[in-house]
Amino acid sequence: MSTELGNEYIFNGRHVADVPRRLRALEESYDPGTVGRLERLGVGAGWHCLEVGTGAGSVTRWLSHRAGPAGRVLAADLDTSFFTGEGLDNVEVRQLDLRSERPPEGEFDLVHARLVLGHLPERDRVLDALVAALRPGGWLLVEEAEEFPFHGMGDGLHREVVLAALAAMETAGFTAKWGRKLPALFRARGLEDVSAVVEAPIVPGGSSGLEWLRLSIDQLIRGGHPIQVHGRGGYEQWRRKSEDPDTWLVSLPLVAAQGRAARR
Repeated sequence: MSTELGNEYIFNGRHVADVPRRLRALEESYDPGTVGRLERLGVGAGWHCLEVGTGAGSVTRWLSHRAGPAGRVLAADLDTSFFTGEGLDNVEVRQLDLRSERPPEGEFDLVHARLVLGHLPERDRVLDALVAALRPGGWLLVEEAEEFPFHGMGDGLHREVVLAALAAMETAGFTAKWGRKLPALFRARGLEDVSAVVEAPIVPGGSSGLEWLRLSIDQLIRGGHPIQVHGRGGYEQWRRKSEDPDTWLVSLPLVAAQGRAARR
């Protein structure tokens, strides 16, 4: 996702040389958890799905395969240059700015968004639009970054770097404190069968989980959002640790919340 409007999306292509690699590393890190949740929701043949923030398209491809010829997937993003949907006959790729445009209402068996709404100051209003896009009985699955697990980790350079990066991102309108609110927000909007989990992958240095985090922080710094790290060795020491396969660290946790629109 990227934008030319207002608070510029801090991870757009003008601030990094290798956006595709960052997106692929993100997918490699979080797709197993996302796909498992989608499988448990029962996504299958004939479903109409809305993928919000399609990125490089891995989840959209999976949804396309599961929905089959009788189904449909609308893949929406502000920047659709990294996924065209080529070869997927049941996929429509659409440029969509959720801050000023609404997806079709009442059409989808599934609406999924991962690491999108936390970047939007209008996130509560956008959530209203995603709920409105559901058919009766349709599922909403939202996965958002959440910082609170890091506050229980004690001291350490890794904790300091991640929290410093999240603090810098807050200056551009991002929040990693919203995911924990999702279950209550879902219930307040009338969704049923609401549940939520926190996923906090513990991964070795050099893995996709830490590569994605490192590329994100590098991009944040290049984009004019410096981070303040006072621990021994500073950010460069953390970068070395993040590439050491003998070092295991917690990647960025996600809250995954799901709820179902009432059946009429």
